[in-house]
Amino acid sequence: MAKYLTVISDSHGARSNLSRLVPDCTVSDKIVFLGDGVSDLIELFEFEDKIVKVAGNCDFLSRERKRAIFECGGVVFLAVHGDEYGVKTSLSRLKTAAKSFGAKVVLYGHTHIPKISEEDGITFINPGSISARGSFETFAFITVEDKIVTAKIIPLSNRK
Repeated sequence: MAKYLTVISDSHGARSNLSRLVPDCTVSDKIVFLGDGVSDLIELFEFEDKIVKVAGNCDFLSRERKRAIFECGGVVFLAVHGDEYGVKTSLSRLKTAAKSFGAKVVLYGHTHIPKISEEDGITFINPGSISARGSFETFAFITVEDKIVTAKIIPLSNRK
């Protein structure tokens, strides 16, 4: 049976944008928040039991962990904000971390730039920023079926 994940990052106070994701969150088995706006998740409180969250560099008073390792659909995921791994210049440190944790998928934020890539059998997914202005407000939706991961970046403008 397929599993679904909604992946969000960098809300930076744009709580109303999070509430526009409720339809996606309703069908998701997991909602992953990649930091910089952990307190904004109050908008998704009804899904608290499904949320995996990590703190970002702007979550100053948060007590959330900086990384999460979890399994969904038989696939191991590593979730981080990305600032501690230098993601603005390279994914090499993230790749090393993924290998050390046995992760096949790495979810990261921090850059505000949506991107899906693969290297050495590891899939890297950055959902972009849910708070960016205009057409750059994005999130990711992931399907895991038979241990095959399919990800897509979705503009928030597609959600009313």
